[in-house]
Amino acid sequence: MKRFVPFIALVPLAVSSPLPAELANSAWPMFRGNLLHTGRSAYAFPSSVALLWSYQTASWIFSSPAIGTDGSIYVGSGDADDAAVDSHLYAFDSAGTLRWSYLTGYDVTSSPAIGHDGRVHVGSDDNRLYAVDSSGSLAWSYRTGDDVESSPAIGTDGKVFFGSQDYRAYAVESNGALAWSYLTGYWFYCSPAIGTDGRVFIGNHNSRLYAFTASGGLSWSHYATNSAHFSSPAIGTDGNVYVGDNGDGDTFGHLRAFDPSGVFLWSYRAQAQVYASPAIGGDGMIYVGSYDNRFYALAPSGALSWSYDIGEGISSSAALGSDDTVCTAAWDGKVYSFLSSGTLLWTFATGYDIDSSPAIGSDGMIYIGSNDNRVYCLREEPTPTITPTPTSTPTRTATPVPPEPTATPPIDLTADKAEYGTADSISVTADVWPLTVPCYPFVRILMADGSTLYYQSGVGFTASPVPYLGFEAGTILTAEPIRDYLALSASFSGIATGTYILEGGAVDMTKTTSADNLVYFGTVDKEELKVR
Repeated sequence: MKRFVPFIALVPLAVSSPLPAELANSAWPMFRGNLLHTGRSAYAFPSSVALLWSYQTASWIFSSPAIGTDGSIYVGSGDADDAAVDSHLYAFDSAGTLRWSYLTGYDVTSSPAIGHDGRVHVGSDDNRLYAVDSSGSLAWSYRTGDDVESSPAIGTDGKVFFGSQDYRAYAVESNGALAWSYLTGYWFYCSPAIGTDGRVFIGNHNSRLYAFTASGGLSWSHYATNSAHFSSPAIGTDGNVYVGDNGDGDTFGHLRAFDPSGVFLWSYRAQAQVYASPAIGGDGMIYVGSYDNRFYALAPSGALSWSYDIGEGISSSAALGSDDTVCTAAWDGKVYSFLSSGTLLWTFATGYDIDSSPAIGSDGMIYIGSNDNRVYCLREEPTPTITPTPTSTPTRTATPVPPEPTATPPIDLTADKAEYGTADSISVTADVWPLTVPCYPFVRILMADGSTLYYQSGVGFTASPVPYLGFEAGTILTAEPIRDYLALSASFSGIATGTYILEGGAVDMTKTTSADNLVYFGTVDKEELKVR
């Protein structure tokens, strides 16, 4: 609920003397990648991608990832049925291993900003801005009068700038003490950009774009009728400011341009709201998506260069590679990449719609959240190895092929209960994530005597499945997730009481050479199974 609180004490916690804590010098330290909010990386990203790892949280990921100087990935999560289960700030290492998580009081839709000292700053819908140190301990928090969905920016003097739904724009010192706040007429969803002169640019939900001095004075503001700002401003190398608007929620949205002094330059009308924040290319081109299902590329003059009809709405804000290759995402659950000319390069499917925006690592890795509750890391698709034709055929001992490295099994099993009786039936569903090579998905039970029983559709449990393993005969190759697939439904009759391991995964049919040399695609999901 969005509410106005006419009077509330604004209380910083754990305040100490201020220390300079400017923005971290990393590949992507904050929402939109830099203080100007250009969304442009200094690094190129892949021309084709494959999943390196994903991590499942307990709720949706609206927050956009940020990257620390050591390559750690930071992102927030939404609430879950049990508030203590999620609403966390997460930290992962570059391999996808969870380093730590910090529990806030409610949704974390804000995206983190990382200071030079390693502190991670993020807002929460519990009305607070948090500063969490690199080990996951709270350094301080600052309480506002309402939700903080705005993503913070850290200025060169260490001040942290953000907006709140209590109608105020804030600047907080690096120790959590209030530097200044500015009361406006409506709430803030969007996030501040900071110009090279230190001015702070942010729009509110009441159709007004503000430019504040670094000390909190009003430099200028611009009012546009029916143009609520969810989109966050971006600043070009010439100081011009670009921002999207939502109209009144039912009419056309726009991308608007202003010069550094606040003079209106031009607007481009989309066919629906412009929720996403614009990205600015090295040549001044402006890239942004809209709820009208289109992704737009505009010249610095505001003229349309090209657009691409994705077929679903776009609220994700695009990231650009060093060559201005585009990466964005949409409500169809896919990540998209385009050349700067508008040619589609590739897509990658997640399990649900995407509001999160991509972050680009120094190694070209792409990090993004999805509303399927997962954080994804996409890497360059491996180049197939060409095997030379041998001139002779010596006898060789086959060397086992290691599994493709990934932090997430391609099969995620869910049994209908945790314990079974010897006469019970078991039902297991599975989420099957994208399989980029022909695979046989499987479900099996590891028995107490060391043997393995595979489940085969139409057969039941068997020690000798045909052809190797599988829900059913035949390979499966899917670029789209398969949700809640009934992977196993059989009787437990004859299985003695005890504790077993239920496993699910996929056999890579491009690498498997025999039933004695099964090569798995990714890792294997393991769940404990008890029979009493």
